[in-house]
Amino acid sequence: MLLVDIEFCDFHDLNDIYSIEKEAHINPWPYDVFETDLKYRSSSIFYLGARWRGKLCGFGVCRQEGRALKIMNLAVLPEFRRHKVASQLLLAMGEVGLELACRKVLLEVRVTNRPAITLYEQFGFKKLRVLSRYYEDGEDAYLMTSPLPFPGVKAEESVDA
Repeated sequence: MLLVDIEFCDFHDLNDIYSIEKEAHINPWPYDVFETDLKYRSSSIFYLGARWRGKLCGFGVCRQEGRALKIMNLAVLPEFRRHKVASQLLLAMGEVGLELACRKVLLEVRVTNRPAITLYEQFGFKKLRVLSRYYEDGEDAYLMTSPLPFPGVKAEESVDA
């Protein structure tokens, strides 16, 4: 496990975030989505970055939707996967949700993304339903949810795991 530093991202992180996005996803979000979010700093959208020795190696994007926290994106550079970086980002986004008085977390994930589904299930996420042809390429997604705080997960346990 790599113990990374988690911090909020800003406009200066834009190019690093987009580089990670392109490496991590088959169909990356457009650059201008990140640019707009980071430039205009919506009070309901949060970008968290994971840094290892000063290098941004992963990020998560979430937003408040009433009493729910919506995880919109989670990406880790391939060489940093399997080192609990995504777990640390997920835990940090959950903490943001708790600070915002959110009671649950929602996200969509490709039905074929077994590693991500396994990670989310470890944090107590359950599949609510299939979203047919959710992605641009026609692939289905699972809509998943978990209560906050994440069931059975404490900060000290997830870091040691």
